[in-house]
Amino acid sequence: MPATFPALVKPNFGDSSVGITKDAVVRNSTELMAYIEWLRSTYGRCAILVQEFLAGTEYSVGVVGNPGHAYRVLPALQVDYSQLADGLPPILCYESKWCPDSPYWDQVRYTEAETSDEQRRTLYDHSNTLFERLECRDCARFDFRADSNGVIKLMEVNPNPGWCWDGKFNMMAGYAGLRYLALLRLMIEAAQERVLSESVKPPESKVALV
Repeated sequence: MPATFPALVKPNFGDSSVGITKDAVVRNSTELMAYIEWLRSTYGRCAILVQEFLAGTEYSVGVVGNPGHAYRVLPALQVDYSQLADGLPPILCYESKWCPDSPYWDQVRYTEAETSDEQRRTLYDHSNTLFERLECRDCARFDFRADSNGVIKLMEVNPNPGWCWDGKFNMMAGYAGLRYLALLRLMIEAAQERVLSESVKPPESKVALV
């Protein structure tokens, strides 16, 4: 059982919020067990993650480039749940991405993040560190959310973020004054630069054993 409620329940492995519905935020052990049973009946005996539900502001940070080469952090994005109907948990669930008839489809907004200087440094520093330590390449998106005390915590690392024209990554590029084609060019050039530098590395020296 989680140490505290509410908690978020979801498949441990997955993509595009599959397995995360409006009922994924549980407030007691009865709701927790019911959602686990629903996941098992729907997706089989998948690994399930039960984690703290972060009730604060949600942010995303995009990075294009590679350490040691051209490298750019895009302005942070903020998810605005203020128009969401009462009673619906403020999360980017499956319905927000794939169900046009859901209130999550048109009542969730995305804006450039309104942060203090300290919050912005935290978001960017964490993103830079994670990009390098997790050996991300060319581009990545980092999703954060604050807890009820305002402490910003990592939710997810997306080493292969969606870069469709209406997705978060292009929204962040727009905040930086980049058009969609310019964003795609930056990503392609980052990959080309990385591959070229890897191909011209001198061979590793070998020590002869005698």
